[in-house]
Amino acid sequence: MINIQPISVGQPMRRFNLNCKIIMLSMTAIKLVAFPDREQLSYMDWFTVASAVIKWWCSYIGSTRYICNYLRQQYQVPVCQYIPADGVDRYVVEAFFEALSAVELDAYTKAVKTIQKTDEAIERAHQQQLERLRYQAALAERQFNQVDPDNRLVAAELERRWEQALRELKQAELSQVQSQTPSPAATFLSPELKSALMTMGKKLPQIWSSDVLTQVQRKALLRCLIDKVVLHRLQRDLVHIRIIWKGGDNTNFDLPIPVGSMAELTNGEELEARIVALARQRFKDDDVAAQLTAEGFRSPMSLTLLPSTVKRIRLEHRIFQQRSQSHPRHIEGYLTVPQLAKMLNISKHWFYDRIHNGTITIARDEKTQLYLFPDRPNTLTQLKRLQAGQIKHLRFS
Repeated sequence: MINIQPISVGQPMRRFNLNCKIIMLSMTAIKLVAFPDREQLSYMDWFTVASAVIKWWCSYIGSTRYICNYLRQQYQVPVCQYIPADGVDRYVVEAFFEALSAVELDAYTKAVKTIQKTDEAIERAHQQQLERLRYQAALAERQFNQVDPDNRLVAAELERRWEQALRELKQAELSQVQSQTPSPAATFLSPELKSALMTMGKKLPQIWSSDVLTQVQRKALLRCLIDKVVLHRLQRDLVHIRIIWKGGDNTNFDLPIPVGSMAELTNGEELEARIVALARQRFKDDDVAAQLTAEGFRSPMSLTLLPSTVKRIRLEHRIFQQRSQSHPRHIEGYLTVPQLAKMLNISKHWFYDRIHNGTITIARDEKTQLYLFPDRPNTLTQLKRLQAGQIKHLRFS
């Protein structure tokens, strides 16, 4: 577990982003957010950052996400970060179903026996320690009682040893009392209960996604076995999930999460190189997607590599599979936005952004539905001046 360092108001906000790498969700110890009129709640509604006491909320705008909006509420800055909730919830529920399987129930019985044996061994060790300390205290008492009172130095030393032995005995007895504080006892499963749990474990996945169980009932079932879920964002597109079960056992696994672009994928550059290499060998997009999915690659918003992602990257590198794709649109006397973007070495979005906000006034061509700029030297000159900030507005008719 990485330590979370406290943050002061004067520290850079990027420091806070680093501090939010570890997120801990507690289903029982932390009070859940109350949404009295919200039925479609996520299974895990409340997040807190370990050691930082920062609450994470579940947002339902667009999609279900866990967001850290502490800085937004306190300092009116953008949301620190967010984690898509659907994938996390799905894997936690699958782990819950596996915990109800026959194999896991047998493992639970063995774990209970192991815990009981450990507790018995600790109790025996405590009793043996108490017997040894009682013997030492009794021996020190006998030695003190047998000493000649006139020999004050010896008597004082024996009295000191006796008092020391009594203090150690009292401290050990207090420690034993404290160690015997009642704790949740592990219970053996009776054959009837084990059979009922196995039956429920087989039927529960079938009715989980139906309308038989409400969202509140699903969360209540999860809390019967799960104490808390800890998320550690290892990378932008990967989180480590640790499920802590009732009793202290835990389950660990890594979960890929959706990201917004190829640049946010850890292996995005390697993926692009592999797609280009296979496309140059004339492999079809579907075949490339299937092969690279098997190798562990994926699209930013999917757990598999989509053929559409392969096609987009292939076309960006001007690798065409159809003849029509090899003839870019050229209109006599005009320049399109992609052509101007290439000539000026700027992004196409730079043009579209200024067209939409009115900085560049131009209408779409009725026939092609494209933005067509006059193919004249003055067009490039004016656009360069606009890019340099020398003029504020351009109009093309």
